[in-house]
Order: sequence, then C-alpha cells, then structure tokens
Amino acid sequence: MGTNLSQVFISNTDVLESGTSFTGIASTPEVGIWDLDGNSGAGAYVNSALYDHTIAASSADSSAGDLVLASPLWIYRNLQFVQGTAGNPIASPLIKTADIKRITYDPHVDTVAHLSTCTPNATFTGVTGSVTIKIIFRAMPTDQLSFYDSAASNYTILSGSDQLPLGVFNTTNHKAIAVEVNEADFSSNTTFVTAAIAAIEANNLLNKCVTATGSTALAIQSKHVGLIFDVVITDGNGDDLIAAGAAANVITEAVTGYEAGVGNTWQVLGEEIRCRSRYGNFNRMYLPQNMATYTMATGNYDKITIEYAHNWPNSSGIAPAGALNQIVIYNTDTDGSAPTGTEGTVKDAFQYTIGTAVDYCW
Repeated sequence: MGTNLSQVFISNTDVLESGTSFTGIASTPEVGIWDLDGNSGAGAYVNSALYDHTIAASSADSSAGDLVLASPLWIYRNLQFVQGTAGNPIASPLIKTADIKRITYDPHVDTVAHLSTCTPNATFTGVTGSVTIKIIFRAMPTDQLSFYDSAASNYTILSGSDQLPLGVFNTTNHKAIAVEVNEADFSSNTTFVTAAIAAIEANNLLNKCVTATGSTALAIQSKHVGLIFDVVITDGNGDDLIAAGAAANVITEAVTGYEAGVGNTWQVLGEEIRCRSRYGNFNRMYLPQNMATYTMATGNYDKITIEYAHNWPNSSGIAPAGALNQIVIYNTDTDGSAPTGTEGTVKDAFQYTIGTAVDYCW
C-alpha cells in the first residue's frame, strides 16, 4: 500500500449496496459502488457486473469456446467506491473506469507461523558433552499492530498472549539466544525433547517468542506473525547435529515457512488503522473526525485491490508522486467466515469465482 492515496474499505457482509441511497449500518458496514452516470440515465449503486470478462469467440466453428479476457470490457464510465460508517460514509474520488489499471481478487488464506520440527534419533550416538540449542532470529514483524495497537487487541499473536519483547531485536545483525541441555538429558529422544522444552520455556525471551512442544520430536513455533528464525543444535565439541553430514545423523529438521496469508484480522485491522487519515478527509468532504473500527475480531476476509491512475503531476516535488492510487476492499460474511458466494453480490460485481485468485489488467 505504498501509493499516493491508499484507502481501505471494510464490508462485514458479502452484499453490495443497491438503489439510490446508502442503507448499510455501522454494526454491519457495507460497501457500495456508485455509478455516477447510470446506464439508465441516473446515478445508482451497482450490485451486478461492472465489466464483461467473457465474450463469444469470433469463429464460425460452433465448437469454439468463449474467450476469457485479461482486460475486461467496462459496462460503466464513472464509479465511486463508498463504505457506510456510524457517521457520514467514506468514499474514494470519482474514478473514470478508463483510469482503472488493475483489479486483483485474493481469497482468504490463514496465516501460518514459522515452525521448525527437530527429530532426534532414539539414541545419540557420537554426541559429546552438553547440547546447545541456539535460536537465531533473522526476521522481525513489520505489520502495523506489532508497533501500534492502542486497543491491545493482540491480533498479531498467533499463540499465547505475550507481546514480542524488545530484547530480541538487534539493529546490527541477527539476534541469537541459546539454551543448554545437560549431557545426562540426551540418553534418549524423549528425555532430550522434554529437557529442551523445559530449557526454552525457562528462558524469558524465548518463551515470549516461540512455543516448544513435542515428545519424540521438538517442535519450535513462532508466536508472532513475521517472526522467522533458524535453529542450530551443537554438542560439546561444537559439531552441528542437524547439519548435512552431522555425526551419526543425530537430528533431522523439517521447516514450515512463515506465510502471511490474506485477509486475516491482524492484516485487515492494521491496514484499516493505517489508512484512517485518508477516510474522506483527503478531499475535504468532512471535518476530521474519530473513526470507529470495523474489522471483525474473528473475521476471515477476501481481498479486492483496485489500482487507478490519477491526474496529479508525478514529475514535480522532492518526492515525486507515483502514478497510481489504490483502493482495498475487504469483505466477509456476516458471521465472519470467508465468503462462499451464497450470500451476496461482491463476486458478481468484480467477476471472480470465490476461492480462485484472479488478476485483471488494463
């Protein structure tokens, strides 16, 4: 969302506004798409297809299938995107459809935390001395709520209730935190895993950053979105026990990489808060006002991104303006589950199949 005017609209229903007046209430805010001209000659909200992305093939052969267009044909000329609020609606500028350059639909995808699963052999052949488990943090959270969360919502915490401690940050290199398992504790894989879990939980910094679980395998998982780490396990000689060619192949590691996902509460609320300053105030529609929060605490949102050109000069100033503005619409069903299409009309307007990402370009 690094464009000039980045706006986020929240719809806690999969139904678009229709008619000529906005009726969406604050408890279930709705999004509307206003047709300035109106195909009927008068302005109205559109809850049907904005463009046609499928046309009949120009072939005399009756077996020829329809053509799916990468650049659909617009049905409307001037549109405005609006969200209802507890007060006045918030809105985008009036946009010529000829200026819309891209519309992307991304279905909801759950966030997946970084996970390292270390599976030791039943016996530790070839291991000398105590075993050191070193967790090296190499990526820190960059999301909005990890740095500003006035409501203390903790939506960026994937497990437990611990805020990310400042002690794991290092501005010059990666932060490494080590714990030790005594030689007497690795007589078997189960005793090693039990001792390793106890050591990690006893470390104040590690215990606030990761969870450690398991019986015959040690599963270390991040508690926070965007927190990525490496695990290094060495014996008393400094030999890496999980590296390729480690002595007696003592420990094998399987890594599940971090996936931010799409439309999770921490993402939607973070973008909503970050873009509040542009809610209707950019064009002096209203005096500045405090805004309610519309992201559902248990919402699983689909994401629609609209990028459009503007007529602001991008060749002047110390920091020249970019060429595009951006609108993001997050929508979910009224119960907070990801849309299925049985309820509403958002998919009809933007011409996509729910659950299948699509990208239209002009």
